[in-house]
Amino acid sequence: MGIMKNNICPICLKDSKFNYLESHVDNGLEYKLYECEKCRVQFWKPFKNPGAEWYEKDENYAGRNVDPDLRPNVNHKRILNYLKPFKGAVLDIGCGTGNFLYWAKKAGWKIAGFDFDRNAIKIAKDVFRLENIEKNNLTDYYKAHQNEKFDLITFFDFFEHIDNHNEFIEMVKSLLNKSSYIAASMPYRKMAKWLNPGDFPPRHLTRWDRRTLKEFLERRGFEVLYIKRKTEGLMPIFTRLMRRYAKFFSFNLVGKYKEKVRRENILIGGKIEKKINAIHGLAKIKNWLIFGLPTLIIWILMLPTSKRYVNLYVIAQEKI
Repeated sequence: MGIMKNNICPICLKDSKFNYLESHVDNGLEYKLYECEKCRVQFWKPFKNPGAEWYEKDENYAGRNVDPDLRPNVNHKRILNYLKPFKGAVLDIGCGTGNFLYWAKKAGWKIAGFDFDRNAIKIAKDVFRLENIEKNNLTDYYKAHQNEKFDLITFFDFFEHIDNHNEFIEMVKSLLNKSSYIAASMPYRKMAKWLNPGDFPPRHLTRWDRRTLKEFLERRGFEVLYIKRKTEGLMPIFTRLMRRYAKFFSFNLVGKYKEKVRRENILIGGKIEKKINAIHGLAKIKNWLIFGLPTLIIWILMLPTSKRYVNLYVIAQEKI
């Protein structure tokens, strides 16, 4: 399959030709990836977000809700540092479990956020003790809060999930104070796909690089202040090797010791906890001894290419 003609691009909204790139099958449904010849954004067809219930059951997000990150990631830190010492009101779209908003609040920002995952919102309230957080989607949030204005709106790892980018960005602009800021992150489309096997539909619907993202935002009234590809170093490679091959090198020492404790009806106490922690430590050392060198070799081989970049990050300001 080569070129699809005479279709309206869902991103640039122009009549364009679409170049077919690849296919992906999920639960029996075939998705096809196209690139618009005019805006160069890549998108999957069917082009439809699967909805809140799908994400609540997705293992990627269920795991996040069980064991939420307690520290801000590098993207969270970058926007807070970029705007320092300015502080204002921030809205985090797709706030998840709320760790960014927790640290933004500690930095002096007035916070608000929403996510359509009810389990994530529960974590945000119960673990991070956040207020002004709600289960919602942008359309309904906008209807209920359109008189509120924000100095910063963030949407980390969110843009690739939606199926209404133009409507989305217009609602974002309406919620911003004049000359205010947005910050966003998303997967970088030229990365080695095995580093992010979740970058497929129905979870992700679009793929972006620096040019396509910059041009999209500029056409919609933003000035891009900062845009950068980001590599996470050795850890994504190490993690992927671990997930795929660690089972072949596992001795399950922790599990065996815990089973011994249960069989002998030993109460968990200080010495036993220390031994379990020591076994965990030995397991980590074993994994680095086995996978450390292959990780380093793969990283060195990827250095001359763009495949080592896994993330795309942008900070933009609405033009006056």
